[in-house]
Amino acid sequence: MTEICRIRWRAAFPTEVDEVLAVDDDGTARLVVRTARDGDPVIGTFTTTVSGVQLTVLDGQRREVDLHRSVGDDPVITTADELARAARAHPTATATFYAAVVPGVGLALQAVGAGDGPAEFQLEPGSAIVHVERDGAEVAWHELDRLETGFVSPEPAGLGGVGRPADIAPGAYGTIALSGPPVTGPGEVALEVRGLLRDLLPERGHEPFRVRTAAVPLPD
Repeated sequence: MTEICRIRWRAAFPTEVDEVLAVDDDGTARLVVRTARDGDPVIGTFTTTVSGVQLTVLDGQRREVDLHRSVGDDPVITTADELARAARAHPTATATFYAAVVPGVGLALQAVGAGDGPAEFQLEPGSAIVHVERDGAEVAWHELDRLETGFVSPEPAGLGGVGRPADIAPGAYGTIALSGPPVTGPGEVALEVRGLLRDLLPERGHEPFRVRTAAVPLPD
């Protein structure tokens, strides 16, 4: 099995994006999402199958696409986009993040695993930010206190993610209770975190990721 194509989509702050599509000569494609193009709060590796026609188009291609610039009508990028969309339906090792508001307690960050195994990642302890929104527009943001512990399952059991890699099995979830400035309604809150993801590409490097959850309502 030999890699014959790699396409990377990038965009710099404030609209950060980092996705990589790697295609092998056996017709397997892996999509690694570090910061999603569509804004989904998910990281990890997805897979899909490549057709013979798609292999012919992508063979030998090595590209980095700057999403701030138009690439025009490019069959290589169009084919890579098709495979990336198809792969998103087949998680191999991913984690999706959610914000939760616990009345009388505070905010919590949840991560849900999917695929065949856990996505291997660690959060930066000082990276947690809460974004306050009203009517879909951001009105304030606050840095939260440093994360001292990782995700905890309902059992409870420590699942890692801070100080050691996360181990959240497919279909399982873990929660981190957050502390920082109190936030109250009306409005909604979204949580942002950063960290390092170890993906399923051959080099198995640790690359930065960023996710921002969907906003959830605050109690009045």
